[in-house]
Amino acid sequence: MSSLGSVLEHLKSGKTIAYPTEGVWGLGCDPRNPNAIENLLSLKARSPEKGLILIASKFEHFLEFSHVEDHKNKLLSKWPGPHTWLVPSKEKLSPLIKGNNDKVALRLSNHQTVCNLCDTFGGPIVSTSANKEGQPTLSGPKEILEYFPEVKVLDGKLGGLEKPSTIQDVVTDIILR
Repeated sequence: MSSLGSVLEHLKSGKTIAYPTEGVWGLGCDPRNPNAIENLLSLKARSPEKGLILIASKFEHFLEFSHVEDHKNKLLSKWPGPHTWLVPSKEKLSPLIKGNNDKVALRLSNHQTVCNLCDTFGGPIVSTSANKEGQPTLSGPKEILEYFPEVKVLDGKLGGLEKPSTIQDVVTDIILR
């Protein structure tokens, strides 16, 4: 396991990191770096059409990526916490993040390790489960490093949630997961 400083260097250099979240271990990268996102999708063997989650520690981190300000009260009714909202994205948002969707998946976390990571990084990070596409989520740092040896794993513990976060559309209220 690696320190915050070491993981932050890896993140800023365009590489993939792993970190604990509320319920599962996540893989992430810099959402402003297309090469980093492509590398993450390749590591997971994940289709770019599906889209990815952005996770952050501050509401303001999402302003450049989405229209969160239009839905602030509703979003804050479940945030911060393990609730992912699908929010209309800004037009310039990379299809590598939003996939074939007009919305982007956002989660404002209250997990201390995630918050420290995002605060120190100065913005959101891409967040997806630590696994190959279609496979079970990896259970911890040792297993993550066996499957993804090039990833730096941030020291920390899961938040105790037994499953991934709920995903809900902010416009339609439909719960997708």
